[in-house]
Amino acid sequence: MPLSDKDRDAFLDLQSGHISDAMEEMELPRTVLHGYTYLGTPGARMVGTAYTIQQAPKHATAGRLEALVSHADVSRELASEGEVILIDAGGRTDSGTWGENHCMRARPRGVSGAVINGATRDAHELKSLDFPVFCKGVSPVKSQWDLETLSHNQPITLDGVQIRAGDIVFGDETGIIIVPPEMKDQILDAAQRVREKEAGWAKEYEK
Repeated sequence: MPLSDKDRDAFLDLQSGHISDAMEEMELPRTVLHGYTYLGTPGARMVGTAYTIQQAPKHATAGRLEALVSHADVSRELASEGEVILIDAGGRTDSGTWGENHCMRARPRGVSGAVINGATRDAHELKSLDFPVFCKGVSPVKSQWDLETLSHNQPITLDGVQIRAGDIVFGDETGIIIVPPEMKDQILDAAQRVREKEAGWAKEYEK
């Protein structure tokens, strides 16, 4: 289920640190993804529900020129407005499984961003597209030579965090956090309290 405009705006008023502190104080399992590089407009924040893709090295029976990845279809038509595309490419950085064309297809359709457990192409171009992309590395090599898609919208595990289709994905330049939608309201309330507390500290520092 997509986020309401109200909930989306509430998340975008937060920082990843507010959400992380809130979930720690609630003694929830830690769901922070680590080791990603942010490519996008400075200061942008990303929130949406997860559209997951699992990729793997091509099977030995697959031809090298055979195109078995499907993330172009995801950016073109399968991912919906308000979703964040998460691609698990096993963390490999020798093959770019995202790029400028995917962003330019996804952005006008209202897709909120992409998280790539692997590499992307077109790093320079992505920085000016107003479409947040988080990746583990960059490579000029097309993924179609090396990878194939195994599943869409099935659970994936990134950095030890299980992510289901529909989980809430928040990202900013500091980090990415997965928020269970079943606890969205409680986590939002707690994160807003953290933000207000920090705002109070800032006023004290100004005196």
